Amino acid sequence: MAEEKKYKSMEEREGRRVFQDPENEKNYYISAPTADDIRGADWQYSKIYTKSLVEGITTSAEMMDILMRRGVIGPEFEQRQRELSDNLAAKVLELQTTDGVDEKQMLAMAVANAREELFNWNQRLNGPMSNTCEQIADDARLEYLTSRMVEHEDGSKFWESYEDFLKERSQALAVRARFEVMLYLQGLESNFMEQTPEAVAMKEVESELKKKATKAIEDLAKKQEEEDKKKLESKSKTDKPKRKRTTRKKSTKKSSE
Repeated sequence: MAEEKKYKSMEEREGRRVFQDPENEKNYYISAPTADDIRGADWQYSKIYTKSLVEGITTSAEMMDILMRRGVIGPEFEQRQRELSDNLAAKVLELQTTDGVDEKQMLAMAVANAREELFNWNQRLNGPMSNTCEQIADDARLEYLTSRMVEHEDGSKFWESYEDFLKERSQALAVRARFEVMLYLQGLESNFMEQTPEAVAMKEVESELKKKATKAIEDLAKKQEEEDKKKLESKSKTDKPKRKRTTRKKSTKKSSE
């Protein structure tokens, strides 16, 4: 009975998400955290936050003041951020209202470039803020939850403890698991980047181009088949032997009187 309860199928375990090890493509699963997991994560956050503060790491508020004094952020930063956001929104709207394949492809690339430009501009703020007490502590909280939420297919924990996660030799697996857990907690799908307007548009363009290419190949094959058929018919007429005409002699019978 205990074994039957332990080895539940993925369908029976509601809320689990599957992801693959980037190195060997083995499946691992993410389950919802328990109340004890959340308490442990909050304790980890508090411990790392306090340790960072004691060691002189700046807080978010202090970092904002530093960036403001240095002119990294401020009215000009916010104005440029709005301009880039409006530009992205306008290009997305234009992309969603166009039908032509060539135009859709060009606009999808323009949207991708506009999104990257906005991301790079925001990094002027997000980069320094990632080194504050709050962000470092939040990273530790996420790592703790990752160590508790990742499971084997049978429901057993992949890492027995948080310390085991920190000692994980496969850096690719640890990073991938952490990323997948972050998306899970934020309510995002693993392929959320594939659902952006430009990604969807590029898929549509690719699908349309494939259809046109397939039709062109089929039309070419059909045309070639018709030409081969005509050549064959023409050759058969040319090679057909002429029938000789023969004249039969009339036989005369002597009639005896």
